[in-house]
Amino acid sequence: MDPLSFQKEIVSESRKTFYLINGTEPGAVALCLEAARKAVSPAFFQLNFRKYHAEELNKNGWNRLAGELATNPFGEPPRVVMVRLTEGDKFSSDASEVLTKLRPKINPATSLVMVVDSIPDERFKFFKQVVNEGLEVDCRPPVKGALPQWLVEQFASRQTKLTLDGAKAMIERVGDNALILAAEAEKLSIFPGSSVVFGPKEVQQWVSLGPTAEIYELGSPLGAGRLDKALPTLLDLLSQTDPMPLLWAVGTHFMRLLRMKSFIIAQRGQFSDQKLAAVAGVSPGMVYRLKPQLENWSLGKLKKALAALEAANRAMVTSRSAPHLILEELSVQLGLLGASR
Repeated sequence: MDPLSFQKEIVSESRKTFYLINGTEPGAVALCLEAARKAVSPAFFQLNFRKYHAEELNKNGWNRLAGELATNPFGEPPRVVMVRLTEGDKFSSDASEVLTKLRPKINPATSLVMVVDSIPDERFKFFKQVVNEGLEVDCRPPVKGALPQWLVEQFASRQTKLTLDGAKAMIERVGDNALILAAEAEKLSIFPGSSVVFGPKEVQQWVSLGPTAEIYELGSPLGAGRLDKALPTLLDLLSQTDPMPLLWAVGTHFMRLLRMKSFIIAQRGQFSDQKLAAVAGVSPGMVYRLKPQLENWSLGKLKKALAALEAANRAMVTSRSAPHLILEELSVQLGLLGASR
């Protein structure tokens, strides 16, 4: 079901004893969490609303939920028990078995609302049953192709203007994590605020590079062996950005080339651009920009490129050399490797 359906159902006679809120789309998750809280009578909120984190239950045992779920609510129902499971939390087969046994025993006047960034392991019987019974609330962020338009709408909801090209530039710089992108939208809506229309230039000025940044304007010319284009772009970026995030961005680009090259060799040329896009983690349209670069790179040369990246990363931490010089030297190495035939 979608978040709006959950919002209506949780306060209706059709309320279920279990829901799985799955995803990280900030607006959707916030709507669901607020709906779950509002379902509890304000007069009995302190008694009928309980919140647990998976880390606490992993430590003290998931059976701790048994008493919470089986008892009657105090006063006016429902009673809501919320369990939060984030991306880095462990969820064992033992926890899955406990929840599978507890779910049929939940008091009809109680709802267990489990909130996950993503389903930990879809092979668990517990999650298979929940999804098959229609108890999953879909709060997943938009697919990558729809992410720029979603980001434009996030800015618009905060009375701030972001162009579609600006959204694409921001995703390149920050990555495709919806929570981080929404946080950037919130930050920029406050300062510099609605007086600025955020296009690619404004994004470059105001948005810092994230650890999963993908700066195609730098990675692509290095992948193509075009130092004449890569070095001016690098110097421009260095005037505004720390070297380490730029190093991460270049590393991401060459790891992607390695995955694509390995896949092409393994498939012996029998593949579609859609499958190659899935392997690379990009849109099919981006494949057309990346495939020509692969002609310059054998697996042996890509291994040398990654060895150079690893050495540069180590030098950033251990060497006394200026970080920008390490990155400039690396760029020359990569450019020459890509240019040689």
